Amino acid sequence: MFVVTDSAAEFYKNEMELRNGDCLRLFVRYAGSGDSGGFSLGVMSDRPSYEDYKQEIDGVTYFVRPDDQWFVDRMKLDYDESCGGVLCDLPSMA
Repeated sequence: MFVVTDSAAEFYKNEMELRNGDCLRLFVRYAGSGDSGGFSLGVMSDRPSYEDYKQEIDGVTYFVRPDDQWFVDRMKLDYDESCGGVLCDLPSMA
């Protein structure tokens, strides 16, 4: 459903001071207008439930609630050293 590269996972671990066993929820946010129709990706510490789509990457569980799966379908998060942050490729918004 979605890809978090090793370099993006390392960025989140460092930036959010995550440890093995921590969980990050990926969710859709509405933030006005723009190329993506005003939608953007939100990231927050949270705990998954049984119906959530989950992936463990480098000891951290990334998960998406069923209502947000449409947004992250085929999404790729990758760290970009030139901008010092994570880039989000969202084919669902193309």
